Amino acid sequence: MKRRSIKRLPKAHLHLHLEGSTRPSTIREFAELEGMDVGDGNFTNLPEFMVVYSKSAQTIRRPENLKRVCRELVEDEAEQGVWWSEPMGVPQYYWERLKLPVDEVYAIMKEGFDEGTRATGTEVGMMAGINRNFGVDGLFGVSTVQTAEFAVRQKGNGVVSFGIAGDERIPPDPFGPACDIAHEGGLLLVPHAGETMGPESVWAAIKTARPHRLAHGVRSIEDPDLLKYLRDNQIVCDVAPTSNLLLGVAQDIELHQLPKLIDAGVPVTINTDDQTFFGAMLCDEYRLVRDTFGLSDYELAGMARVSALASGAPEATKQRILKGIDAWLESDPDEDAQQ
Repeated sequence: MKRRSIKRLPKAHLHLHLEGSTRPSTIREFAELEGMDVGDGNFTNLPEFMVVYSKSAQTIRRPENLKRVCRELVEDEAEQGVWWSEPMGVPQYYWERLKLPVDEVYAIMKEGFDEGTRATGTEVGMMAGINRNFGVDGLFGVSTVQTAEFAVRQKGNGVVSFGIAGDERIPPDPFGPACDIAHEGGLLLVPHAGETMGPESVWAAIKTARPHRLAHGVRSIEDPDLLKYLRDNQIVCDVAPTSNLLLGVAQDIELHQLPKLIDAGVPVTINTDDQTFFGAMLCDEYRLVRDTFGLSDYELAGMARVSALASGAPEATKQRILKGIDAWLESDPDEDAQQ
């Protein structure tokens, strides 16, 4: 049976990390330039993955290379039919390496994003992030409150959301003041929850962050009351299937939590998380869930619509994506439906 090309489906990509989306060839080039050994990139669990991720991220040590990473990300997103990308970036990671204030680091990142947008038409809104592993004092002297203040300061200049990453075993309560600042500043709140920890991590994130979306959220299926809450409040789960498989959140793709989220009426989007390390680009993820769960083009279009509506994109961009999705559905199935 012919299907419409997934690559041609307009979509937003909402759950991806900047360094985790850097081209492997670029990381290898940077590592050679800096005389660094990033290892073989193998991992079997989340703690091992975090070590691999950190080694790769530390190869980005020059302003021109940070700018290149941001530009290349947009180019790669455009190749996947992404019309709006919302990568999570942590400018304070580079404060110590580049010897520049956080706002100046972000200016370099935005210049790279803007170059990519001009070349491809794919727009970017950054998710400024904090990592709970570093505590409320943050990294390199930039506290989580200061990061939230930075994010609000750059609202209107490309920052659209505020993310919380890191070990879910660390309670989110201490980060409440930063979340409050981001909320009051009009940013979307997107904590990681319901990945390595169960529903309790999602309830904690709801209490502290008052989230608009959840990065992952898949283990919410273990609590019927939580599923009802997510459905009733239309809190979106930004699901990354291949990441869940490789990090042991789902034991097999046929057993993935996605269908139960959909059946419960929870809005979901499809994402990559860290495509560099997991070896799956966004079209691969859409194809995986389509083929595994027998999803129709209309169901894929529905998830793409959620990705646009739940994003931090300007209203005009959301409407442009929605019209593109309608046009995709009105088009004839493609001969190259595997693309």
